[in-house]
Amino acid sequence: MTENENGGLTTIRADDLLRVIGDIPDVTRFETGLWSLDYAVGFQNKWGIPLRSLVELYGPEASGKSTLAYYLAGKVAGERGIWIADVEGTLDKWYVDDVTRVAGHTGTIRISDYVEVKKKERVARPHEAQLEDSIDAILDGDYGAGVADSIGAFTSIVQRGKALGERTVGQEAKTINDASKRVSCWLRIADDPKLYVYVNHTHPNIGGHGFDTPGGRKKKYLSNVRLWIRRLESNIPAGSGNFVAKVAVQKLKYGASGKEALIYFIPGFGISKEMTDVFDCINLGLANRGAVVSLGGNKMGRISTLAKRAEEPGKHADTFQPFAQALAAERRRLDEALK
Repeated sequence: MTENENGGLTTIRADDLLRVIGDIPDVTRFETGLWSLDYAVGFQNKWGIPLRSLVELYGPEASGKSTLAYYLAGKVAGERGIWIADVEGTLDKWYVDDVTRVAGHTGTIRISDYVEVKKKERVARPHEAQLEDSIDAILDGDYGAGVADSIGAFTSIVQRGKALGERTVGQEAKTINDASKRVSCWLRIADDPKLYVYVNHTHPNIGGHGFDTPGGRKKKYLSNVRLWIRRLESNIPAGSGNFVAKVAVQKLKYGASGKEALIYFIPGFGISKEMTDVFDCINLGLANRGAVVSLGGNKMGRISTLAKRAEEPGKHADTFQPFAQALAAERRRLDEALK
């Protein structure tokens, strides 16, 4: 440590002064391109989500959980594959393809087989096997990210074998605990930094005080990042179905929790970076939202016009470039303040 000009302490990062030895990978962060999210999960002037991380992404129904999970997986994986354990059994392959394309993903998307053949009959594969496929892909160099969707829908082999109404207390939580340990271990020993995301739901605690997420407590301990997402504003513009969600960082192992981010969703399209930039600028006071959005004294268009153009960002790059430039300048200001 050395004292800086403001009287505070600054950590010295020079390799020749580092006293820690051992096979310890560096903390690598990956920027998602979503300004406020990268800031919220960053630390000091290092922006972006920390890799080699188990991320628990949870919230109420229709809040954008799965869309954000696939977007993050697509961003991190890039040209490599994504392996998804769709234990809900409701995945739309075209939807996943669209959402990950928007994120820039060009690799293969592998879904764990939901059905297997036993004694010439098609039967549902155990959720344990589907989850195991996705987790073990972490050690496969052809894959860059994995997703389990969702932990709340996970049903153990033991519970499947019981008659309706019989109780199997704690079995699912135990299995998710084991899965979380394996995810953490595989992420730690993988040749290159990767990401694994748990999509999860929320349920009220007994007594009505707060809420919890299914799957036991160890997933919380072993998650490096825990993100709580919920809708902030719906139908923007009116009748579109588009919405803005707020993401609150509930846990950030390599940094500080408590920050929040905004993300703009377009159903059937995915996450719009362009409209997320617009709302980040509005939230930061860099732009004004009225009948017409204005930025730096210039009228940029109505929200409805901007949202429509965001569905074809390649054709309307000039429309959204000023918002990206304003956010880049704000980032430089924040980074300079941390020096």
